[in-house]
Amino acid sequence: MKILIDCSNLRAGGGIQVAISFINDLNKLNLDYHFLVVLSPQMENFFTGKFGENFSFQNLNSNNHDNIFKRSKELKKIEEKFSPDIIFTVFGPSYHKSNFPKIVGFAIPHLIYYNSPYIKNLSITGKIKNKILMTFKKKFFIKNSDALIFETEDARTTFINKFANNKKSYVVGNTLNEIFTRKEDWKFKNFNFKSDINILYLTANYPHKNISIIPKIIDVLLNDYKLENFKFILSIKKEDLGFSDKYDNYIEYIGKVNIENVPSLYDQVDILFMPTLLEVFSTSYLEGMYMSKPIITSDMSFARDVCQDGAIYCDALDAGSYANAIITVISNEDIKNKLIENGLKNFKRFGSSMDRTKNYLRILIDNTNKNGNTK
Repeated sequence: MKILIDCSNLRAGGGIQVAISFINDLNKLNLDYHFLVVLSPQMENFFTGKFGENFSFQNLNSNNHDNIFKRSKELKKIEEKFSPDIIFTVFGPSYHKSNFPKIVGFAIPHLIYYNSPYIKNLSITGKIKNKILMTFKKKFFIKNSDALIFETEDARTTFINKFANNKKSYVVGNTLNEIFTRKEDWKFKNFNFKSDINILYLTANYPHKNISIIPKIIDVLLNDYKLENFKFILSIKKEDLGFSDKYDNYIEYIGKVNIENVPSLYDQVDILFMPTLLEVFSTSYLEGMYMSKPIITSDMSFARDVCQDGAIYCDALDAGSYANAIITVISNEDIKNKLIENGLKNFKRFGSSMDRTKNYLRILIDNTNKNGNTK
């Protein structure tokens, strides 16, 4: 069997990590298949280890990468030359129709969660731009795929019910980074937090992450609850946020954290805080559960799908709701321990990276045209 794995549109973040994990797992399986992996310029240096002769890697022309039409033309030439039994676009959309069966992964929350406060609070211009962009992406997801793979059931049902009742679809959940289960690879770092209560938000600086609500929560904790000696731990630099200096006593800006240091970071905090307004699947939820941290998050359907009864859910834009949840966790040991217990139980629903890879592979095999590779 010949499988083309299209990573050509992956630029950064979780999508690249999923693709790396999937391809490395395939290599471990020693399958009698031929894999051609098409890489984006951002991924060219990720696969320098030893791969079997059944793996081929092809870099996409960097001059074509930012032009959808040129990129699609190059991809079609690669497809025709390789003549795969199945194509897997790890995360779409794919911008061209292929002559071979194609499975496409979905991870664009902006397209399905119109009711998110983030979308609702965009400017009129922002809403129009988002609507136009998402309309085109929706069309490509539906038109240029034989089946779609979603990371949560909530995302799958939302997309299918809104846009494509007859589209074949699957759910393959995200997984914990393997570094967490390999303690020998952990690198301890003493973050030297001085506060009694440390509240972690491990995030990049995007508007939908709702980071701007943190100063408001601090005000409520100080003024309404008279709480002292606490800090929000943010994986962002202070200059990137522009919060007033008056909050410096209650925020620790630690910047980007290397993955090898993340487990020790969790060991040094008390709460995982996730006020995000827009996600499909954040692996931070899995990390918090695995590391036995109570989770406080926005009351959004994507959060409930992943966390179930392993989190306290808050009104997404209400600082008082988050502050009350923080007070509940730090003042009620029974609730805190129950959240941790529920989180650990819930975590078991999610398999390993290899489980995810085998699920992907099963879907690819099931969708191969058994009577020939041309549709």
